Amino acid sequence: MDIGRAWRKFVRRWREPRVDTASTSDDPSTTQTLLMGLGSALLSIGVATTDIQRTLRSVATALGHPGMSIVVLPTVMIVSLPGVENRGMQAITPLASEVRFDRAADVYRLVLAAERGELTAEEGIASLKESLARPPRFPAGVRVVGHGVAAAGVALVLLGAQLDSMVGAFVLGTLVGAAKLAVRPGSFGATILPVFLSFVAALLVFTAAEAHLIAIPLQVLVPAMVTLLPGAALTTGIQELASGDMVSGSSRLVYGLTQLGLLASGIVAALSITGLSPSTALFAPEPGFGVLEPWVGVILLAAGFYLYYCGPSRSIFYLAFTLLIAYAAQVLTAQALPAVFGGFVGAFALTLVAYLLQALPGAPPAVVCFLPAFWLLVPGAAGLIGLTQRVLGLALDSLSLFTILGSIVAIALGVVSGTAFYRQIHRVAPSRWGLRFG
Repeated sequence: MDIGRAWRKFVRRWREPRVDTASTSDDPSTTQTLLMGLGSALLSIGVATTDIQRTLRSVATALGHPGMSIVVLPTVMIVSLPGVENRGMQAITPLASEVRFDRAADVYRLVLAAERGELTAEEGIASLKESLARPPRFPAGVRVVGHGVAAAGVALVLLGAQLDSMVGAFVLGTLVGAAKLAVRPGSFGATILPVFLSFVAALLVFTAAEAHLIAIPLQVLVPAMVTLLPGAALTTGIQELASGDMVSGSSRLVYGLTQLGLLASGIVAALSITGLSPSTALFAPEPGFGVLEPWVGVILLAAGFYLYYCGPSRSIFYLAFTLLIAYAAQVLTAQALPAVFGGFVGAFALTLVAYLLQALPGAPPAVVCFLPAFWLLVPGAAGLIGLTQRVLGLALDSLSLFTILGSIVAIALGVVSGTAFYRQIHRVAPSRWGLRFG
Protein backbone atom coordinates (compact mmCIF):
# COMPACT_ATOMS: atom_id res chain seq x y z
CA MET A 1 0.00 0.00 0.00
CA ASP A 2 1.25 3.51 -0.87
CA ILE A 3 1.79 5.11 2.57
CA GLY A 4 2.11 8.59 1.09
CA ARG A 5 -1.17 8.30 -0.77
CA ALA A 6 -2.95 6.99 2.33
CA TRP A 7 -1.60 9.88 4.42
CA ARG A 8 -2.74 12.49 1.86
CA LYS A 9 -6.19 10.88 1.81
CA PHE A 10 -6.26 10.99 5.61
CA VAL A 11 -5.35 14.70 5.64
CA ARG A 12 -7.99 15.57 3.02
CA ARG A 13 -10.59 13.67 5.04
CA TRP A 14 -10.12 15.78 8.14
CA ARG A 15 -9.77 19.05 6.20
CA GLU A 16 -13.23 18.73 4.74
CA PRO A 17 -15.49 21.43 6.20
CA ARG A 18 -18.34 20.52 8.48
CA VAL A 19 -21.90 20.95 7.44
CA ASP A 20 -23.44 24.06 8.99
CA THR A 21 -26.62 23.00 10.72
CA ALA A 22 -27.14 25.98 13.03
CA SER A 23 -29.61 27.57 10.61
CA THR A 24 -31.57 24.37 9.94
CA SER A 25 -32.47 23.11 13.40
CA ASP A 26 -34.60 20.02 13.93
CA ASP A 27 -37.85 19.91 15.86
CA PRO A 28 -36.96 20.45 19.55
CA SER A 29 -39.00 17.51 20.83
CA THR A 30 -37.40 15.16 18.30
CA THR A 31 -33.95 16.43 19.21
CA GLN A 32 -34.75 15.92 22.88
CA THR A 33 -35.73 12.30 22.18
CA LEU A 34 -32.46 11.72 20.31
CA LEU A 35 -30.39 13.25 23.11
CA MET A 36 -32.05 11.05 25.71
CA GLY A 37 -31.44 7.97 23.59
CA LEU A 38 -27.80 8.84 23.03
CA GLY A 39 -27.29 9.60 26.71
CA SER A 40 -28.81 6.29 27.72
CA ALA A 41 -26.59 4.44 25.25
CA LEU A 42 -23.46 6.23 26.46
CA LEU A 43 -24.33 5.44 30.07
CA SER A 44 -24.71 1.77 29.17
CA ILE A 45 -21.17 1.85 27.76
CA GLY A 46 -19.84 3.19 31.05
CA VAL A 47 -18.87 6.71 29.95
CA ALA A 48 -18.40 9.22 32.74
CA THR A 49 -21.35 11.55 33.23
CA THR A 50 -19.13 14.60 32.73
CA ASP A 51 -18.18 13.41 29.25
CA ILE A 52 -21.79 12.55 28.44
CA GLN A 53 -22.96 16.07 29.29
CA ARG A 54 -20.23 17.56 27.13
CA THR A 55 -21.06 15.24 24.24
CA LEU A 56 -24.81 15.84 24.34
CA ARG A 57 -24.33 19.61 24.45
CA SER A 58 -22.14 19.35 21.36
CA VAL A 59 -24.78 17.29 19.55
CA ALA A 60 -27.56 19.68 20.55
CA THR A 61 -25.56 22.65 19.28
CA ALA A 62 -24.88 20.89 15.97
CA LEU A 63 -28.62 20.23 15.59
CA GLY A 64 -29.42 23.90 16.20
CA HIS A 65 -30.37 23.86 19.90
CA PRO A 66 -27.46 25.30 21.86
CA GLY A 67 -29.53 26.36 24.89
CA MET A 68 -30.15 22.90 26.33
CA SER A 69 -30.14 22.00 30.02
CA ILE A 70 -29.12 18.52 31.07
CA VAL A 71 -28.68 16.47 34.23
CA VAL A 72 -26.99 13.09 33.89
CA LEU A 73 -26.77 10.57 36.71
CA PRO A 74 -25.81 6.89 36.47
CA THR A 75 -29.46 5.76 36.57
CA VAL A 76 -31.49 8.78 35.44
CA MET A 77 -31.20 11.58 32.89
CA ILE A 78 -33.15 14.83 32.46
CA VAL A 79 -32.98 16.84 29.23
CA SER A 80 -34.66 20.19 28.64
CA LEU A 81 -34.64 22.15 25.37
CA PRO A 82 -36.00 25.64 24.66
CA GLY A 83 -39.33 25.32 22.91
CA VAL A 84 -40.25 22.00 24.52
CA GLU A 85 -42.91 22.28 27.20
CA ASN A 86 -42.13 19.03 29.01
CA ARG A 87 -38.69 18.05 30.22
CA GLY A 88 -37.49 14.69 29.03
CA MET A 89 -36.74 12.33 31.90
CA GLN A 90 -35.68 8.73 31.54
CA ALA A 91 -34.81 6.07 34.10
CA ILE A 92 -31.78 4.08 32.98
CA THR A 93 -30.26 0.78 34.06
CA PRO A 94 -26.80 1.11 32.49
CA LEU A 95 -25.28 -1.76 34.48
CA ALA A 96 -27.97 -4.31 33.61
CA SER A 97 -25.91 -5.84 30.81
CA GLU A 98 -22.32 -5.91 29.69
CA VAL A 99 -20.83 -3.59 27.12
CA ARG A 100 -20.58 -4.88 23.57
CA PHE A 101 -17.80 -3.25 21.59
CA ASP A 102 -19.64 -3.43 18.26
CA ARG A 103 -22.63 -1.63 19.79
CA ALA A 104 -20.34 0.92 21.47
CA ALA A 105 -18.68 1.61 18.12
CA ASP A 106 -22.06 2.14 16.44
CA VAL A 107 -23.14 4.57 19.16
CA TYR A 108 -19.93 6.60 18.89
CA ARG A 109 -20.11 6.73 15.10
CA LEU A 110 -23.64 8.07 15.47
CA VAL A 111 -22.46 10.66 18.00
CA LEU A 112 -19.65 11.83 15.70
CA ALA A 113 -22.01 12.03 12.73
CA ALA A 114 -24.47 14.11 14.77
CA GLU A 115 -21.69 16.44 15.96
CA ARG A 116 -20.60 17.02 12.36
CA GLY A 117 -24.14 17.77 11.24
CA GLU A 118 -24.29 14.77 8.92
CA LEU A 119 -27.76 13.62 9.99
CA THR A 120 -31.03 14.94 11.33
CA ALA A 121 -32.61 14.08 14.65
CA GLU A 122 -35.09 11.73 12.96
CA GLU A 123 -32.28 9.92 11.17
CA GLY A 124 -30.32 9.72 14.40
CA ILE A 125 -33.24 8.13 16.29
CA ALA A 126 -33.72 5.55 13.54
CA SER A 127 -30.00 4.73 13.41
CA LEU A 128 -29.82 4.41 17.19
CA LYS A 129 -32.76 1.99 17.28
CA GLU A 130 -31.15 -0.06 14.53
CA SER A 131 -27.81 -0.17 16.34
CA LEU A 132 -29.33 -1.23 19.67
CA ALA A 133 -31.37 -3.99 17.98
CA ARG A 134 -28.44 -5.40 15.99
CA PRO A 135 -27.38 -8.89 17.19
CA PRO A 136 -23.80 -9.55 18.37
CA ARG A 137 -21.10 -9.98 15.71
CA PHE A 138 -20.00 -13.34 17.08
CA PRO A 139 -22.12 -16.32 18.16
CA ALA A 140 -22.32 -17.28 21.82
CA GLY A 141 -19.86 -20.15 21.44
CA VAL A 142 -17.14 -17.90 20.07
CA ARG A 143 -17.74 -15.35 22.82
CA VAL A 144 -17.49 -18.01 25.53
CA VAL A 145 -14.16 -19.23 24.15
CA GLY A 146 -13.01 -15.61 24.04
CA HIS A 147 -13.74 -15.22 27.74
CA GLY A 148 -11.59 -18.26 28.45
CA VAL A 149 -8.74 -16.91 26.31
CA ALA A 150 -8.90 -13.60 28.18
CA ALA A 151 -8.72 -15.44 31.51
CA ALA A 152 -5.64 -17.33 30.32
CA GLY A 153 -4.06 -14.04 29.28
CA VAL A 154 -4.73 -12.49 32.68
CA ALA A 155 -3.20 -15.53 34.39
CA LEU A 156 -0.04 -15.09 32.36
CA VAL A 157 0.40 -11.32 32.31
CA LEU A 158 -0.60 -10.55 35.91
CA LEU A 159 0.24 -13.69 37.86
CA GLY A 160 3.00 -15.37 35.84
CA ALA A 161 1.03 -18.63 35.71
CA GLN A 162 2.52 -21.84 34.38
CA LEU A 163 0.90 -23.88 31.62
CA ASP A 164 -1.26 -26.00 33.94
CA SER A 165 -2.65 -22.94 35.72
CA MET A 166 -3.29 -21.24 32.37
CA VAL A 167 -5.28 -24.26 31.22
CA GLY A 168 -7.26 -24.19 34.46
CA ALA A 169 -7.91 -20.46 34.06
CA PHE A 170 -9.06 -21.03 30.47
CA VAL A 171 -11.49 -23.79 31.46
CA LEU A 172 -12.91 -21.90 34.43
CA GLY A 173 -13.03 -18.65 32.44
CA THR A 174 -15.01 -20.42 29.72
CA LEU A 175 -17.54 -21.65 32.29
CA VAL A 176 -17.87 -18.17 33.80
CA GLY A 177 -18.34 -16.63 30.35
CA ALA A 178 -21.03 -19.17 29.46
CA ALA A 179 -22.90 -18.46 32.69
CA LYS A 180 -22.77 -14.71 32.12
CA LEU A 181 -24.21 -15.03 28.59
CA ALA A 182 -26.91 -17.46 29.72
CA VAL A 183 -28.47 -15.05 32.22
CA ARG A 184 -30.95 -12.54 30.86
CA PRO A 185 -29.99 -8.93 31.72
CA GLY A 186 -32.28 -7.30 34.27
CA SER A 187 -33.60 -10.58 35.66
CA PHE A 188 -33.28 -11.80 39.23
CA GLY A 189 -30.55 -14.17 38.09
CA ALA A 190 -28.50 -11.22 36.87
CA THR A 191 -28.78 -9.63 40.30
CA ILE A 192 -27.33 -12.60 42.16
CA LEU A 193 -24.95 -13.62 39.36
CA PRO A 194 -21.74 -12.11 40.84
CA VAL A 195 -22.11 -13.82 44.22
CA PHE A 196 -23.24 -17.07 42.59
CA LEU A 197 -20.35 -17.18 40.13
CA SER A 198 -17.80 -16.26 42.78
CA PHE A 199 -19.12 -19.03 45.03
CA VAL A 200 -19.22 -21.71 42.33
CA ALA A 201 -15.85 -20.75 40.83
CA ALA A 202 -14.14 -20.66 44.22
CA LEU A 203 -15.78 -23.96 45.21
CA LEU A 204 -14.48 -25.66 42.06
CA VAL A 205 -10.98 -24.24 42.43
CA PHE A 206 -10.62 -24.99 46.14
CA THR A 207 -11.99 -28.52 45.67
CA ALA A 208 -9.52 -29.13 42.86
CA ALA A 209 -6.74 -27.79 45.07
CA GLU A 210 -7.73 -30.19 47.85
CA ALA A 211 -7.44 -33.04 45.33
CA HIS A 212 -3.98 -31.74 44.34
CA LEU A 213 -5.15 -31.00 40.80
CA ILE A 214 -4.27 -27.30 41.14
CA ALA A 215 -1.06 -26.18 42.78
CA ILE A 216 -1.78 -22.44 43.07
CA PRO A 217 -5.54 -21.71 43.34
CA LEU A 218 -5.22 -17.95 42.92
CA GLN A 219 -3.67 -18.34 39.46
CA VAL A 220 -6.88 -20.02 38.32
CA LEU A 221 -9.56 -18.26 40.36
CA VAL A 222 -8.57 -14.61 39.96
CA PRO A 223 -8.20 -14.61 36.13
CA ALA A 224 -11.54 -16.35 35.61
CA MET A 225 -13.31 -13.73 37.77
CA VAL A 226 -11.49 -10.67 36.49
CA THR A 227 -14.44 -9.39 34.42
CA LEU A 228 -16.59 -9.52 37.56
CA LEU A 229 -14.33 -7.07 39.37
CA PRO A 230 -15.81 -3.54 39.22
CA GLY A 231 -12.52 -1.87 38.37
CA ALA A 232 -14.08 0.32 35.67
CA ALA A 233 -16.89 1.46 37.99
CA LEU A 234 -14.46 2.37 40.79
CA THR A 235 -12.10 4.20 38.46
CA THR A 236 -14.88 6.06 36.67
CA GLY A 237 -16.38 7.01 40.03
CA ILE A 238 -13.13 8.58 41.18
CA GLN A 239 -12.79 10.27 37.79
CA GLU A 240 -16.25 11.80 38.21
CA LEU A 241 -15.46 12.95 41.74
CA ALA A 242 -12.30 14.61 40.47
CA SER A 243 -14.40 16.39 37.82
CA GLY A 244 -16.93 17.64 40.40
CA ASP A 245 -19.76 15.16 39.73
CA MET A 246 -20.23 14.25 43.38
CA VAL A 247 -23.53 12.38 43.08
CA SER A 248 -22.48 10.25 40.11
CA GLY A 249 -19.02 9.57 41.48
CA SER A 250 -20.28 8.60 44.92
CA SER A 251 -22.98 6.30 43.56
CA ARG A 252 -20.51 4.49 41.30
CA LEU A 253 -18.13 4.00 44.21
CA VAL A 254 -20.94 2.57 46.34
CA TYR A 255 -21.92 0.27 43.49
CA GLY A 256 -18.33 -0.91 43.06
CA LEU A 257 -17.88 -1.57 46.77
CA THR A 258 -21.19 -3.45 46.84
CA GLN A 259 -20.02 -5.66 43.99
CA LEU A 260 -16.81 -6.38 45.89
CA GLY A 261 -18.87 -7.34 48.92
CA LEU A 262 -20.93 -9.77 46.85
CA LEU A 263 -17.80 -11.36 45.43
CA ALA A 264 -16.32 -11.58 48.91
CA SER A 265 -19.33 -13.35 50.39
CA GLY A 266 -19.30 -15.99 47.67
CA ILE A 267 -15.59 -16.74 48.03
CA VAL A 268 -15.72 -16.86 51.82
CA ALA A 269 -18.69 -19.25 51.69
CA ALA A 270 -16.84 -21.56 49.30
CA LEU A 271 -13.73 -21.56 51.47
CA SER A 272 -15.75 -22.44 54.57
CA ILE A 273 -17.41 -25.38 52.80
CA THR A 274 -14.25 -26.92 51.38
CA GLY A 275 -12.21 -26.46 54.53
CA LEU A 276 -9.07 -25.66 52.53
CA SER A 277 -6.56 -23.83 54.68
CA PRO A 278 -6.20 -20.12 53.88
CA SER A 279 -2.43 -20.52 53.54
CA THR A 280 -2.98 -22.99 50.69
CA ALA A 281 -5.89 -21.14 49.10
CA LEU A 282 -4.03 -17.82 49.11
CA PHE A 283 -0.54 -18.99 48.28
CA ALA A 284 0.81 -16.54 45.71
CA PRO A 285 4.49 -16.84 44.77
CA GLU A 286 6.32 -14.03 43.05
CA PRO A 287 5.60 -14.23 39.31
CA GLY A 288 8.53 -15.70 37.43
CA PHE A 289 8.27 -13.66 34.26
CA GLY A 290 10.45 -14.43 31.27
CA VAL A 291 11.23 -12.16 28.38
CA LEU A 292 8.15 -12.83 26.24
CA GLU A 293 5.52 -14.30 28.57
CA PRO A 294 3.88 -11.05 29.76
CA TRP A 295 3.64 -9.69 26.23
CA VAL A 296 2.07 -12.93 25.02
CA GLY A 297 -0.39 -12.56 27.89
CA VAL A 298 -1.34 -9.08 26.71
CA ILE A 299 -1.99 -10.40 23.19
CA LEU A 300 -4.16 -13.20 24.59
CA LEU A 301 -6.01 -10.66 26.71
CA ALA A 302 -6.71 -8.48 23.66
CA ALA A 303 -7.83 -11.44 21.54
CA GLY A 304 -10.10 -12.77 24.27
CA PHE A 305 -11.81 -9.47 24.92
CA TYR A 306 -12.16 -8.88 21.16
CA LEU A 307 -14.10 -12.13 20.84
CA TYR A 308 -16.12 -11.96 24.05
CA TYR A 309 -17.16 -8.33 23.72
CA CYS A 310 -17.69 -8.56 19.92
CA GLY A 311 -15.10 -6.05 18.77
CA PRO A 312 -15.72 -4.27 15.44
CA SER A 313 -13.91 -5.44 12.33
CA ARG A 314 -10.11 -4.88 12.52
CA SER A 315 -10.38 -3.44 16.02
CA ILE A 316 -8.25 -6.31 17.35
CA PHE A 317 -5.11 -4.61 16.00
CA TYR A 318 -5.88 -1.26 17.62
CA LEU A 319 -6.94 -2.96 20.85
CA ALA A 320 -3.75 -5.01 21.07
CA PHE A 321 -1.58 -1.98 20.29
CA THR A 322 -3.26 0.12 22.99
CA LEU A 323 -2.92 -2.59 25.62
CA LEU A 324 0.74 -3.16 24.75
CA ILE A 325 1.47 0.56 25.07
CA ALA A 326 -0.35 0.78 28.40
CA TYR A 327 1.41 -2.29 29.79
CA ALA A 328 4.81 -1.12 28.55
CA ALA A 329 4.31 2.30 30.15
CA GLN A 330 3.29 0.69 33.43
CA VAL A 331 6.21 -1.75 33.49
CA LEU A 332 8.86 0.77 32.50
CA THR A 333 7.66 3.28 35.08
CA ALA A 334 7.61 0.63 37.80
CA GLN A 335 11.32 0.00 37.21
CA ALA A 336 12.20 3.43 38.59
CA LEU A 337 9.19 4.49 40.66
CA PRO A 338 6.69 2.83 43.05
CA ALA A 339 3.97 0.71 41.46
CA VAL A 340 1.29 3.35 42.00
CA PHE A 341 3.10 5.67 39.55
CA GLY A 342 3.13 2.85 37.01
CA GLY A 343 -0.66 2.78 37.13
CA PHE A 344 -0.83 6.54 36.57
CA VAL A 345 1.55 6.52 33.60
CA GLY A 346 -0.11 3.44 32.10
CA ALA A 347 -3.57 5.00 32.33
CA PHE A 348 -2.28 8.28 30.89
CA ALA A 349 -0.66 6.48 27.96
CA LEU A 350 -3.63 4.28 27.15
CA THR A 351 -6.06 7.22 27.30
CA LEU A 352 -3.99 9.38 24.99
CA VAL A 353 -3.23 6.55 22.54
CA ALA A 354 -6.85 5.37 22.43
CA TYR A 355 -8.14 8.86 21.61
CA LEU A 356 -5.47 9.51 18.98
CA LEU A 357 -5.99 6.15 17.29
CA GLN A 358 -9.68 6.77 16.73
CA ALA A 359 -8.78 9.46 14.18
CA LEU A 360 -7.21 6.88 11.86
CA PRO A 361 -9.33 5.57 8.97
CA GLY A 362 -11.08 2.34 9.97
CA ALA A 363 -10.12 2.65 13.64
CA PRO A 364 -12.74 1.96 16.32
CA PRO A 365 -13.85 4.61 18.83
CA ALA A 366 -11.53 5.18 21.76
CA VAL A 367 -13.90 3.45 24.16
CA VAL A 368 -13.34 0.09 22.41
CA CYS A 369 -9.62 0.24 23.18
CA PHE A 370 -10.12 2.00 26.49
CA LEU A 371 -12.42 -0.31 28.44
CA PRO A 372 -10.36 -3.55 28.37
CA ALA A 373 -7.36 -1.74 29.84
CA PHE A 374 -9.16 -1.51 33.19
CA TRP A 375 -8.66 -5.25 33.59
CA LEU A 376 -5.01 -4.87 32.70
CA LEU A 377 -4.31 -1.94 35.03
CA VAL A 378 -6.95 -2.21 37.77
CA PRO A 379 -6.00 -3.11 40.35
CA GLY A 380 -2.80 -4.72 38.98
CA ALA A 381 -1.16 -8.01 39.95
CA ALA A 382 -0.50 -7.11 43.60
CA GLY A 383 -3.92 -5.49 43.87
CA LEU A 384 -5.79 -8.52 42.53
CA ILE A 385 -4.01 -10.87 44.94
CA GLY A 386 -4.40 -8.46 47.84
CA LEU A 387 -8.09 -7.94 47.06
CA THR A 388 -8.68 -11.70 46.98
CA GLN A 389 -6.94 -12.10 50.31
CA ARG A 390 -9.01 -9.29 51.75
CA VAL A 391 -12.37 -10.72 50.71
CA LEU A 392 -11.35 -14.10 52.10
CA GLY A 393 -11.08 -12.51 55.54
CA LEU A 394 -7.31 -12.60 55.89
CA ALA A 395 -5.85 -9.71 57.90
CA LEU A 396 -3.85 -7.33 55.75
CA ASP A 397 -1.56 -4.55 56.84
CA SER A 398 -2.54 -1.00 55.99
CA LEU A 399 0.16 -0.71 53.34
CA SER A 400 -1.35 -3.50 51.24
CA LEU A 401 -4.83 -1.98 51.40
CA PHE A 402 -3.37 1.44 50.66
CA THR A 403 -1.64 0.01 47.60
CA ILE A 404 -4.93 -1.30 46.22
CA LEU A 405 -6.82 1.96 46.78
CA GLY A 406 -3.87 4.06 45.69
CA SER A 407 -3.63 2.10 42.45
CA ILE A 408 -7.27 2.82 41.59
CA VAL A 409 -6.92 6.52 42.43
CA ALA A 410 -3.69 6.81 40.41
CA ILE A 411 -5.29 5.19 37.37
CA ALA A 412 -8.31 7.50 37.61
CA LEU A 413 -6.00 10.52 37.76
CA GLY A 414 -4.08 9.14 34.78
CA VAL A 415 -7.32 8.92 32.80
CA VAL A 416 -8.28 12.49 33.75
CA SER A 417 -4.81 13.82 32.87
CA GLY A 418 -4.68 11.90 29.59
CA THR A 419 -8.10 13.15 28.58
CA ALA A 420 -7.17 16.76 29.38
CA PHE A 421 -3.91 16.45 27.42
CA TYR A 422 -5.74 14.98 24.43
CA ARG A 423 -8.28 17.82 24.45
CA GLN A 424 -5.43 20.30 24.35
CA ILE A 425 -4.03 18.52 21.29
CA HIS A 426 -7.52 18.46 19.83
CA ARG A 427 -7.74 22.25 20.09
CA VAL A 428 -4.23 22.97 18.79
CA ALA A 429 -3.85 20.37 16.02
CA PRO A 430 -6.50 21.66 13.56
CA SER A 431 -5.12 25.20 13.49
CA ARG A 432 -1.47 24.18 13.34
CA TRP A 433 -1.52 21.19 10.98
CA GLY A 434 -4.98 21.30 9.44
CA LEU A 435 -5.95 18.05 11.11
CA ARG A 436 -8.75 17.08 13.41
CA PHE A 437 -8.01 14.36 15.95
CA GLY A 438 -11.22 12.69 17.07
